[in-house]
Amino acid sequence: MKWLTSRYVFPLAVITLIISLFLQCAWIRQLYLAQKKSVTTALESIVSDASRRITYQSIAKGHEKSLRFQQFFLSPEWLALRQAFDDLKVDNLRSRFHYGITNDSSVVEMKMSFLNDPKKKISHSSTAVTDGKSQREVSVQDQRDLKVMDSLVNHRLDLLGLHINRSYALYDYSDGKLVKGKTISNGTSAFVSGKYTYNLKFQNRYQLVVPTITWLIIYQMKYYLISSFIMLVLTAAAFYLLIRLMKNQQLYAQARMSFTSNMTHELQTPISTIAVALESISKYHLIDEPEKLQNYINISCHELQRLQVMIEKVLKQEQMDIGKTKLQFSLIDIQSVLKQIMLSMDIQVREKNMELVLVPIDEPYFIKGDAMHIANACYNLIDNALKYSPAQSRIEVSCSVADLELTISFKDNGPGIKEIYHQQVFERFFRIFNQDNIHNVKGSGLGLHYVKQVVSLHGGRVALQSKIGKGSNFMIILPLYEEN
Repeated sequence: MKWLTSRYVFPLAVITLIISLFLQCAWIRQLYLAQKKSVTTALESIVSDASRRITYQSIAKGHEKSLRFQQFFLSPEWLALRQAFDDLKVDNLRSRFHYGITNDSSVVEMKMSFLNDPKKKISHSSTAVTDGKSQREVSVQDQRDLKVMDSLVNHRLDLLGLHINRSYALYDYSDGKLVKGKTISNGTSAFVSGKYTYNLKFQNRYQLVVPTITWLIIYQMKYYLISSFIMLVLTAAAFYLLIRLMKNQQLYAQARMSFTSNMTHELQTPISTIAVALESISKYHLIDEPEKLQNYINISCHELQRLQVMIEKVLKQEQMDIGKTKLQFSLIDIQSVLKQIMLSMDIQVREKNMELVLVPIDEPYFIKGDAMHIANACYNLIDNALKYSPAQSRIEVSCSVADLELTISFKDNGPGIKEIYHQQVFERFFRIFNQDNIHNVKGSGLGLHYVKQVVSLHGGRVALQSKIGKGSNFMIILPLYEEN
């Protein structure tokens, strides 16, 4: 899909995340409302069931084993009838309730009367026959039933795991005035149950009041919320990693193109030199001039060695990347290795009129490693310093020991490296552009990556200290060899 270029990926990912977040919020809101409805239904059911059972217990003494008694007074139809009778509030209505229970039969009477003439007014009233008991006896039984009712409601709430702050309000059955509890206004409480009687004495009506159920609902939704959060985090992480991968692939592709261009140039130069030398030998019949012939042969051999070094560098890097490199460990006197490298690079140093100095330490220190790869890593760092440092500058190589670690420092007076690139310079194919977005110095972008890999295989690490205009200090830190 050519139209889906990298510049569209980030906005598309952001839009997708926003839509995903919106859908998750909408789903959670719907879930919250459904859960809230479920909780309020459960609370209402608890109060109504408690009312039904307490009412039954208050009138069923001596008749607990009666099947007909249970079928009637514990039926949902009876509860609905009772609740409708209690809630019926019509102007000019008078209601009267009476029940009687004997060994042979039970009688339940509900009587309602109202005036047909709307001009006549009577106050609404509800009365109940109390089977000849005194008002005091009725009040005592009402208080006892109220305690049992509230205790049963609390017990059922705890059984269902509904651990919430709750209270109850008590209303006079006849006039509906608040007898106990705080006045409830709109919005002050999250849940207010219906008003239920808890016996057939019709003294008061019970109402459950819950100030807030938000945290209860959130707690019950915890697994949904956690899974939703994890899903959003994973989605965001996936998009982040995808964008980062695409960006890295883009940088890698650019670096590889740059590597191909640079390597083509690097390979073309010695090939062209060899071709010119061979053409000159043939064209000018230098076979008759041994001195010139030897000079052209030496030039060709030198360029062939350059070709061989570049090809070996690429091959070694490939072997290192696929993990096929086998190290030949031996004891290495690192200062001796550095002296040999500096001696082999003496001609290059003189050609640039530079100074390459080794700051020695008093006694030899040994590391255990592959002498060839360690030497190549040090060679790469010195070669980089020569490439990027101006003429007549000083390159200093030094060693130091601390905490059973050997640090080899390579200081130069080059242009320096911005701090944001201190980690990236060790990545494969990475090279720093100048202000004109070009490379001032030709290279493969493999040298520092090779150095880091070699040092890592020896259990060490690389470090860089550099500022723009103040040169660079590349450090190889390796563990010292210790005799057991």
